[in-house]
Amino acid sequence: MALTAWNDRANRVLEREDCSLMKTWIEFHLPAVSKSQDRSQKNCDAVPYWGGNSGASASLLLLLVIVAGFVFFLFVQPGDPSPQGGGEAEAALRRARIKVDLSETLDGQETVINIADLIIRRTLALHGFDLVEENYDFQVTGNLQCDYFQDLTFDFQGSSQHLEHQYHGRFTGALKDASGSNLQDLSFPEPLMNGRTDLALAQKDIRRRAASLIGGRLVTGTALGNPEIQGLLDALTDELDGRTYNEIVRQMVTLGAPAVPYLLDALRDDRPIQLSGTYPGFENLQKGDLKIYHAADLALRDLLDRDSYLDPDSTEDYLHRVRTAWLWVWEDMQSIPAELRVRSEDRKNTIPAAQG
Repeated sequence: MALTAWNDRANRVLEREDCSLMKTWIEFHLPAVSKSQDRSQKNCDAVPYWGGNSGASASLLLLLVIVAGFVFFLFVQPGDPSPQGGGEAEAALRRARIKVDLSETLDGQETVINIADLIIRRTLALHGFDLVEENYDFQVTGNLQCDYFQDLTFDFQGSSQHLEHQYHGRFTGALKDASGSNLQDLSFPEPLMNGRTDLALAQKDIRRRAASLIGGRLVTGTALGNPEIQGLLDALTDELDGRTYNEIVRQMVTLGAPAVPYLLDALRDDRPIQLSGTYPGFENLQKGDLKIYHAADLALRDLLDRDSYLDPDSTEDYLHRVRTAWLWVWEDMQSIPAELRVRSEDRKNTIPAAQG
């Protein structure tokens, strides 16, 4: 009821301002704003006349209180995410309790910021796992070792040009149950190699890439993965599948919250859809015109009851902002800890995806 009242107050203020982008931002971030809500531009002249001298001060004070409340909720709350398990917010997806115990070394020294630990914790939190230190159902243990491999150069006619610093990453670890029995080996069979021109970036990227690989294996493995949603996403590229892609999108939606983390990952999947179907506002689309991220976006619209306005004509920059916006919505719904959130410092002054 309180959220409904806040929505009403916010809409009344929006009727007085030229705030189409701001309203889109609200629609993307407030948990209960329906996408069926009117998104049309409001008439900026529709400001009520506060006539008469009697009670004018009280009326002005009331208006200031409403506007101040609007500014507080719009710019302060999204930038101050509640810690996991705190407040009255309940996570949309709750699965099991898991402990993460990972060490990370760079050139033989323990890292100051354990990137592998942060990325894997974030991945698991997005998939509905409670991060705990005791009384856990699962445990992820291991060590990521990253070592300098070589300075790759291009040598020609006696001159040498630096190309990139290359690092090797090796991981030894596993997913275990509460009793300590191994459920999934996460070790790299061969060293993972990554390189960047800048040394500092090379040192960060090898850890990011390794951690992303480990996290991906965890949430797609037999113990923690959801093979049904993964199968539906892969079916979009199977031209022999007898379904339309719209049918597959509807099946994703019926899976509910467990599908959301996989759909967020699928926003980066640019494989062409090989099935027929219809897309809102576009006719005569051919097979291959749509990518998997379009289908993922449509499913997220129905699951999270918001509209990103992504379409086949959207630019790569807009797609990037849509990815960020969906992540922010899900982070709020999952009560993701502040230290695991993406670009949380930008929330107060950034509209990641607005109607273009």
